[in-house]
Amino acid sequence: MKKWRYPALHVLVWLILWINGVRDSMNGYVVNPFIVAWLKTTGWPPLAAFLFMKGWYQMVAIVAFYSAYSWIAPNLFPRRRYGRALLSLLGVFAAMVATRYVVEFWILKPVLHWENYYGRPFEFWKYSINCIGYSYNYCLFGIVLYFITRSGKAQQQKTEAELAFLRSQINPHFLFNTINDIYSLVYRQQKEAPEALLKLSGILRYALYEETRDRVSLNKELAYLRDYLDLVSIGSNHRTYVDFRVEGETDSLSIAPLLLIPFAENMVRHGVTDDPDRPATLHIRSDKHQFQLYAINHLREKQKDAVGGIGLRNVRRRLELMYPGLHTFEVTEQDSQFRCLLHLTLNP
Repeated sequence: MKKWRYPALHVLVWLILWINGVRDSMNGYVVNPFIVAWLKTTGWPPLAAFLFMKGWYQMVAIVAFYSAYSWIAPNLFPRRRYGRALLSLLGVFAAMVATRYVVEFWILKPVLHWENYYGRPFEFWKYSINCIGYSYNYCLFGIVLYFITRSGKAQQQKTEAELAFLRSQINPHFLFNTINDIYSLVYRQQKEAPEALLKLSGILRYALYEETRDRVSLNKELAYLRDYLDLVSIGSNHRTYVDFRVEGETDSLSIAPLLLIPFAENMVRHGVTDDPDRPATLHIRSDKHQFQLYAINHLREKQKDAVGGIGLRNVRRRLELMYPGLHTFEVTEQDSQFRCLLHLTLNP
């Protein structure tokens, strides 16, 4: 939820409660002789008088709600400081009584000549109990809302921490191997060295600055994938054979960062990519909001038990967290071939 939507929702709820209170007063005041007589003394139109009065009375409810949310609830969840919570409760009750006193005797009585107690003498304890009985339910609502929002934030923080951990599992060996390959190119003064260094710089920049975002441009993710495969090819003296194709519209789509690279890493580490007669396949197609990835490679004999390792397990978990109900992910192994099929529904 965007930052402005949460306070806007609060404002909307209070506005609805205010309007509903005014509507109830407008519907029933004609049969109440006291209210009819009071309206005559104010000289205000009934709607204006009720809007003013209900708006100020709602201030008592607002104080009760947010005071409980800010003072009582934090001592209950998760701190369990019951003594402080009890003191906070007494403080909230005092704030409710004080606010209602100000509203009734300093605002409504001078401005609207409102007399809520029919001229009876002021008795502190009875007045306090009446104020608390009028607004205590808003205290409960504040505590319940705090509990709900805290539970939601805790789950969100847990999910974000898990996603950060999963992103951090991207194979670090690639970086070290690539640095060694580039060093070898530089040492032998190969003309590919500057290009390889530039591609490595782009990969590191992408991993550093884009991985913390929820979504990135699909074109950026595909460029990252191409640079990775190019570096692998350079490191193998161009004896890496991967049929990499991208079809369809990609300009307007976004995707979770670093989501596709494990497919290529798994293919390079565990599959046959050095046989021109059996090239690995990595095909990507996007059609409107539908994204499909198809990866297939032959398995090395000594790697058969290692396929589908931590990289693809992380992909599966990230998909569950970031695309719940919006993806299918199938991994199969048959006749020494390893296949991955990913289907995603993406947002522009």
